[in-house]
Amino acid sequence: MRNKAVLFDFDGVVVKSMEQHFNAWRQAFLEKGVEIKEDEFFVLEGQGINTIAHHLGKIYGLNRQQVEEVMERKVNYYNQFMTLEFYDHFHELVEHLHRRQVPMGVVTGGNRSRVEKIINEHFNHYFRALVTVDDVERGKPFPDPFLKAAQMLNMAPQNCIVVENAPMGIKGAKRAGMTVVAITTTLKPDYLKQADYIAHNFLEVEEILNTLLGIERTETIK
Repeated sequence: MRNKAVLFDFDGVVVKSMEQHFNAWRQAFLEKGVEIKEDEFFVLEGQGINTIAHHLGKIYGLNRQQVEEVMERKVNYYNQFMTLEFYDHFHELVEHLHRRQVPMGVVTGGNRSRVEKIINEHFNHYFRALVTVDDVERGKPFPDPFLKAAQMLNMAPQNCIVVENAPMGIKGAKRAGMTVVAITTTLKPDYLKQADYIAHNFLEVEEILNTLLGIERTETIK
């Protein structure tokens, strides 16, 4: 058994969904006469729908009722837009780590019902821990969800490596004392500078993880 664990964010890491989330938010806010930009949303990703909606609503002067309506419409639009996609080499990466008995978990700002369904259908037995926005009082950028995942895996926080795509997740993982590998699936490297490492695809993520986990190059599956 490896003495380190790997924790993955969900949207923008496990699944290629952030573009669909943005389109849903964009359409919902357009109904209120507000046009949001991609980066404006992507930097907030990981905090959960309620926090994101109220943050953007405050910026654009929406009242509480309008924000509640935006959230409801966002969910409706996402259900219309949603198509399940995965990033190149992600399945190979988790299979590679699973074969080496590396404990893995998912830490997400998404709701449990949506995330758990996808994990059960496509990643059964890979992830030993799942922490969602429904499982903690304080989500990202607080360290709480990462610390909960480490506890579930019986790992010290400093022995956990986190793969994230957004600043809020990076901040939360660093506050938890964890090593962070950022991937540029949704944001440019300039937004991800707080991470310990930055990768541009999951082949690069695998190379970084191999080094951090002490997996010899000859063990790597390509």
